[in-house]
Amino acid sequence: MNKKLLLISLSLIFLLSASSIIFAQQTASDIPAGTAEEYFNRGNFFRKQGNLTQAVSDYTNAIRVNSRHAKAYYNRGNVYVKQGDLAQAIADYTKAVEINPDYSEAYYNRANTYEKQGNVAQAISDYTKAIKINPKYAAAYCNRGNVYQNQGNLQQALSDYNKAIEINPNFAGVYANRGNVYQSQNNLPKAIADFNKAIELNPNFAGFYAHRGNVYQSQGNLQQAINDYNKVLGENPNDNASLYNRGLAYYGIEQYGKSLEDYTVAISQNPSKEAYENFIKNVPEKKASDIKNTRNEILLAFEDKINPEKKMARPAAVAVTEPSATAAPVAVASVAPENQAQADDTQTETKSIPEEDVRNLVIKWVASWESGDVKTYRGCYSSDFQSKGMNLNNWITYKNNVRQKSKNISIKIDDLQISIDENNAMARFTQTYSSSILKDKGTKTLELKKIKNEWKIYREIM
Repeated sequence: MNKKLLLISLSLIFLLSASSIIFAQQTASDIPAGTAEEYFNRGNFFRKQGNLTQAVSDYTNAIRVNSRHAKAYYNRGNVYVKQGDLAQAIADYTKAVEINPDYSEAYYNRANTYEKQGNVAQAISDYTKAIKINPKYAAAYCNRGNVYQNQGNLQQALSDYNKAIEINPNFAGVYANRGNVYQSQNNLPKAIADFNKAIELNPNFAGFYAHRGNVYQSQGNLQQAINDYNKVLGENPNDNASLYNRGLAYYGIEQYGKSLEDYTVAISQNPSKEAYENFIKNVPEKKASDIKNTRNEILLAFEDKINPEKKMARPAAVAVTEPSATAAPVAVASVAPENQAQADDTQTETKSIPEEDVRNLVIKWVASWESGDVKTYRGCYSSDFQSKGMNLNNWITYKNNVRQKSKNISIKIDDLQISIDENNAMARFTQTYSSSILKDKGTKTLELKKIKNEWKIYREIM
């Protein structure tokens, strides 16, 4: 399924003093300017009003009058972040900590800015400095945990999230972030518990429901997942990730009309190749109860958008009289012909597309290896398969041994190129493989042949 990782980060928000609150009832002309503090206060006023250019000007004047005004550097740095000038923001935060080496908020916001730049090592260093100055800085623990999680350092991320929760047990975002880690570790009960807590603390944040819905869907608890996606879409009807996920869940509980409706809307808004591959991965074959072949309708909708030059041709509509419940999945809905002429037409309409069949096999092959479904994985190969001097039985034994030693297996394929010559085919792609024991990226080639109208892999070259 389509899972988008959401990490809740905190950026420092100014806490206005009583005198600053009075500014909101004044005009800029009422605020005196001349001393460094007066310029600083007027800069705060303009910043709150959204006049960032004037705020920068006043903070700059405060610094001109008092070159050691650390708060003016700090506040000007925050405005530069809002304006997207990250380099200048870092320069101002750096000046603030030079003047005041115990300025934990300046280290914290500089860390946030380094993280925006992708400088994660410096971000971790600054979060750590902020924590050293203020050991109760829950937000710094949270954001440092986010960096560790993005690096794949899940144990260190858990440690930071646990500390943030210890400091502030009502920190909803940290529970959600820790839930993401537990989900990555396949500890789904703990993930659910953390998302439940996040929702209890902040029931109005739709992102928490989206993540809990993803976990429910991973568990196969599809109706609960749908309930959570409903909550998300009630707040934001254009949340495409939740539309795709709810559509997949609806297909799983055999509510095919609702599934097609969700996919149609999501595809029209944002045709996602990732969602297309997720659908094929999770629905490799049409369900027997899918009489109208909704699966095919969804694939056609995707093809129209993401592969217009290769989209499957849709034949003219044929009235369905008595659809066959035992018909195999085909490119269009099957019909019960009333005479031989119609039967001949049907054979033409239901002819499969070889390239699409090969693509489906490759996706099924990847999905079965990721999930540990050895039976399906073996079924992707021909009985005379040979690779690295091994026959099929030896190959499956070898792969089983590899899988038993591996955790968190992830495979991504890009630039899939398929060539077909009658009953032989070749699929070449870039494979990015990641597990607890191996990380690798390279070009892989699968050589296939058609056996009893099914494509099978008979050689694998890396």
